[in-house]
Amino acid sequence: MFILIKAGIAKYLNWRFYNWSRERLEQHQQKQLTKLLSYVKAHSSYYGELSIPQSQEKFSQIPSINKATFMANFDEIVSADIHRDDLIQFAIDRERTGSLELYQGEFSIGLSSGTSGNKTVTVLSSKEMQLYSALLWARNGIPSKVKHFRILFALRVNNPSFMEIKSFGVQMVYVDYTHPPDALIKLINDKNLNILAGPPSLLKIIANRKDKLNHKIETLVSYAEVLSDETKAHLEASFEAPVIQIYQGAEGFIGTTCRDGSLHLNEDVSLIELSDTDDPNGNIKRVIVTDLYRTALPFIRYELNDILEIDPQPCTCGSCFRVIKRIHGRMDDLFFVSGADGERVTLFPDYVRRSISQASGAIQKYQAIQRQNGSIEIRLVLDADTDHSIIERDIRKNLDYWCQRIDGNIGDLRFEYRSPELHPISKKMIRVWRVND
Repeated sequence: MFILIKAGIAKYLNWRFYNWSRERLEQHQQKQLTKLLSYVKAHSSYYGELSIPQSQEKFSQIPSINKATFMANFDEIVSADIHRDDLIQFAIDRERTGSLELYQGEFSIGLSSGTSGNKTVTVLSSKEMQLYSALLWARNGIPSKVKHFRILFALRVNNPSFMEIKSFGVQMVYVDYTHPPDALIKLINDKNLNILAGPPSLLKIIANRKDKLNHKIETLVSYAEVLSDETKAHLEASFEAPVIQIYQGAEGFIGTTCRDGSLHLNEDVSLIELSDTDDPNGNIKRVIVTDLYRTALPFIRYELNDILEIDPQPCTCGSCFRVIKRIHGRMDDLFFVSGADGERVTLFPDYVRRSISQASGAIQKYQAIQRQNGSIEIRLVLDADTDHSIIERDIRKNLDYWCQRIDGNIGDLRFEYRSPELHPISKKMIRVWRVND
């Protein structure tokens, strides 16, 4: 009976994604926002001390909150009787032992270091876990023609909030990023897994060994890193299977892929506000997110570090939920170049990625790193017998084009012929990376 109830919830979540009008969606947002603000006003000392408007029109009067403020005020923000330091230690101990235990038998605890090294603690109550497992089931983006889900689910560490998916009869095999490639191949073969879910850098590693697989992979699911257009095309060609995206983080399940392959904002569970960046075309936005359902640890007007490009055109799938045209990357990884007036101007990560990937089909791997002094290093791994000078010329030409669009100058640019590096803290592949020496 419990499984049937959750399956019914999942079916309804999928139905409203495709059938709600924009007016109906906004009514729902207002209703959920009113409930959320009333709850946190009564149960969170942090929000109890603030002036909380009840209308969505005045919602922006609530101060936004960033990661540092969130963690500094964690014990006041949380509405449950739990404490930040206890949760951090619990998460560390559980990670070291491989335990899937819930905190106090009720709460799923996540611990993310991000790429700055500052920990972010997330909390889901049992009720919230049920909702998000149903949401992930309803909007996982896996094509309907795939009838049996046998999934390799690659995570930095296991988190019991994902274990609820098992109740739908889906076979999930969890593995962390540290498994050697050959061990992953053996696991996929032994378990006859037909869906690969993981960051694009890991999926590419498996793609390079696809000749060792003994059966067909039916779908790939990408998350945790930016999925570039060229990586998506490479994976789809390698496996002859669709690649879908899930846009999820500590702040919630923000984006999902529809039946026509577009990445949509999950606007019925998250209220998404967009703020301007320095994009001269005005299309690239910063994101402020409010989770409309989480109350144990509320995320209200939380500033994401991500920068998105929203497609102004409606999706062919019929959903009124806005479409993410492109995830450009993180605010921390914007490149800055000298402008015509001597002031620095912003070169967005996707423009850098495109400048490199479109230069040549002989580029196997790449990474662009901007140092503190403004110099840019391009790391390349090329096919054998490739003319380095031609590729360097074309990359520089492409970068100059985008710099001219923003009245900038690329400045000091050099090339290194070595493999990209994973971020030392997050262990993610960051293709366009601004570092502090």
